[in-house]
Amino acid sequence: MKKYIFIAALCFAIIFVVSSFAFAMPSGPKLFKKYYCIDCHTLGHEGGIVGPDLSNVGKIKSLSWIKAQILHPGTHFVLGTKTKINKKIYLVRMPGFKTIPPSVVNKLAEYIKTFPQKRANLAYKKPPAGLALFRADNCIACHRIDGAGGNVGPDLSHVGKTRSLSWIEAQIVDPKVHFTYGIPATINGHTYLVIMPEFKNIPASQLNTIARYLESLK
Repeated sequence: MKKYIFIAALCFAIIFVVSSFAFAMPSGPKLFKKYYCIDCHTLGHEGGIVGPDLSNVGKIKSLSWIKAQILHPGTHFVLGTKTKINKKIYLVRMPGFKTIPPSVVNKLAEYIKTFPQKRANLAYKKPPAGLALFRADNCIACHRIDGAGGNVGPDLSHVGKTRSLSWIEAQIVDPKVHFTYGIPATINGHTYLVIMPEFKNIPASQLNTIARYLESLK
């Protein structure tokens, strides 16, 4: 009898934990916004145009394909090349979101897969110009801001607290000013291999826009 009571209690506990997590998980539209997907992609007539419109992707791509695209875009496309999708040419620059939890990947993929059925989406708000350029130049593939992005380089969510505008501009143009390439550096308690490329040919206006945005992150 005690054995059955224990099993029942264990099952109840598992159901409680799973259900609690499910209710705590943000909705598909919120995740689509939280991870900046909406900045680059249109879904349900709302979103950006940096990447292809995803409104009909549910018709032609499987759930596993969508998950792979979120985690490892290189599985399907070559970064830095131009690819024709839905009769339009796009520069492939989508970063892989390898660090986000599997549950989030599943929720995002399932949400995207529901289209082109009518589903509610969050109203699209144009991102700050600096953030848009930060994403377009693929900086987010290596750096995180507010939980979204890569972890090859340091988290920049609060970089403006400790770095000046001139420091940030110099770091973008010529990282060797501050760090030795190929040598590990400890930043904010984490050690990173210094592999950031230099962007000496970046237009001055673009450099200033990105740097000012990063400097505003306190």
